[in-house]
Amino acid sequence: MSSTLSSTLPVLVDPPVDHHDVVAWLASLDGPTWIELSGIDDQRCRVITTLLHGNEPSGLLALHRWLAERPRPQTRLAVLVANVEAALASPVLTRRIAPAGRDLNRCFRPPWADASGVLAQAIARDIVARCPECVIDVHNTSGDGPAFAVATHRDPHVEALASHFCDRLIVTDFRLGSLMELPFTHPFPPGCPVFTLECGGAMQPASVEVAIEAYRQLAEWQDVTGLEADPALEVLVHPLRVELAPGASLDYARTPQPGMDVTLWSRIDACNQGVTMPNVCLGWLGRRGLTTLQARDARGEDRIRQLLCERGGGLYPRHPLRLFMATTHVEIARSDCLFYAVPADEAHGVTDF
Repeated sequence: MSSTLSSTLPVLVDPPVDHHDVVAWLASLDGPTWIELSGIDDQRCRVITTLLHGNEPSGLLALHRWLAERPRPQTRLAVLVANVEAALASPVLTRRIAPAGRDLNRCFRPPWADASGVLAQAIARDIVARCPECVIDVHNTSGDGPAFAVATHRDPHVEALASHFCDRLIVTDFRLGSLMELPFTHPFPPGCPVFTLECGGAMQPASVEVAIEAYRQLAEWQDVTGLEADPALEVLVHPLRVELAPGASLDYARTPQPGMDVTLWSRIDACNQGVTMPNVCLGWLGRRGLTTLQARDARGEDRIRQLLCERGGGLYPRHPLRLFMATTHVEIARSDCLFYAVPADEAHGVTDF
């Protein structure tokens, strides 16, 4: 069934879930598709996007399960299932980007000449056309770990919403072309909170529960602007992206690998929880040492030596750190980053680098 709302991408309004198997249901969609649920108040709309990365399925799994409950939201609720092509590429639900495509969550800024850029433009137009009260972009982390939210600036509305889904909010000043940056380039309603919800690792059952709770609460709340933030929410600001230097080699193992510039501990994603102390070995460096890593801030300054150090060939935090998005996937680490980090400040719950 098509919606009367003007939309660039296909729309299904109040669709039945005809497939018990989520992959069969995904394959029945005509590419990127809006799943739109009628609300008690249809003049207002809230937006959730999911599956921008084909290997981050928790938002999709939660949506499939939640739709079977036949929910009736307080407002119109529009859910975008975005990167269907990447998700269906064999082996299913394992490929971050579509074949011959780009990372869709880096395409919400120019250039838009290729298929990924065209799709990002279409998504942006459709979100703006809905005049949303809020926009939540649902993802999985690239390694195992707890759920957290990411925003582009401090905003009490974002903090209030995020604190109902997770215990930590990351405020980043990096501009990478992600969906949550759209309010900087498009006419969004004033005060509309936009943020990313990282539900945890793709293989963690708890990640689906985080996502389904986001659907339920966003559907059930009568007013998203009157929510109060949980005072226990931890806010970390201005994280650094730890990346490989150009041309550096990488592996994951329990011991240093011969010929590798960087060998990260094979379970470094365990550091996504809590504080990582300076005595924790994150991995090992080759003969070129720290020159094979970089941690540039939003101004382009390399801060790697303020963040990490080498001791006896091992890679260690220079001081207590909170790590997140630490991955054990070599290709993701090479193409994106190894992890993000901020200095820990448990006394205040807010850290600024």
